[in-house]
Amino acid sequence: MEVLTPITKKFLTKYERYEPKVRDHTSIITAKTCLRKYFLQVVLGWRPKKTPEYFAFGSAYHKFREVLDKTESKELAIKAMMEYWSKHGTEPVVGTKWDFLTGGRLLQSCMTAYAHWEKERRSGQIKVIAVEQFFQVALSDNKTFIGGRADQIVRWNGKLWGRDFKTSSKMGQFYQRTLEPNNQFTLYTLAESKLSGERVIGQLVEVMYNTKTEGPKVVPLMTTRTEDQLNRWEQEIIFFERILAMCREEDMYPMEESQCPFCPFHSVCKSPTEGAMMAQLEANFTQVPWDYSNPSGEESTDAS
Repeated sequence: MEVLTPITKKFLTKYERYEPKVRDHTSIITAKTCLRKYFLQVVLGWRPKKTPEYFAFGSAYHKFREVLDKTESKELAIKAMMEYWSKHGTEPVVGTKWDFLTGGRLLQSCMTAYAHWEKERRSGQIKVIAVEQFFQVALSDNKTFIGGRADQIVRWNGKLWGRDFKTSSKMGQFYQRTLEPNNQFTLYTLAESKLSGERVIGQLVEVMYNTKTEGPKVVPLMTTRTEDQLNRWEQEIIFFERILAMCREEDMYPMEESQCPFCPFHSVCKSPTEGAMMAQLEANFTQVPWDYSNPSGEESTDAS
């Protein structure tokens, strides 16, 4: 992964910088959420030593879908899922918020997804063009690059679509509101269009839905993008790159305090000195540079 050379180091100078030259959805949306979080997570590469249970559940399910689509083998897909779960997953404590995200529920979810996959394959309505498609494309200024790894590119009713697999415990109007605006789905639609040389209509979003009392259930959704939406997003990202360049030039990444109650770096940012901040980072986080191009480094899945 190619990284940007820091112009100056004024803040937390002890640590190396790993800011990627090509930004993916995770790095862009982190910067949009909070520039300080972007600095800690993307530029410096810190991540919590402990991650929520739903990350491993969602990533293991994603691994199942990836292997199933590549091999068309239920057995190989389940094996890959179980290997991932045994390495990264843990059985949740009964009575906690996520106690339903067990290995057993994960296996049920995969079997439900397989039945849905078989039915779709028999119908022949959707043709899978690419699986886990890596991409890096230039925006219109020929200086700004975006990248990612698309779950699928498919042809449906003669048109190209992207398809993304999600896991979630929320559905209905709440989830519908997350489809647009949505940085990831707009980025993928634009990038897939540039990559294929053919207009991609939007994203088919296949959600594996689970709660304490419902699921597993496959919920298919779709979200389209117009040329105007894609062009506007592209120009906004080019503009946002200028903001990040200013941050890098001054080594200044202001906090967005409204996000603090939800941020894993809260203990770091509330520390009164840089020394205390570094102590928090080294005690509770591990430094692993973010690299979306690495197949083992998966983008986050929405399971909240």
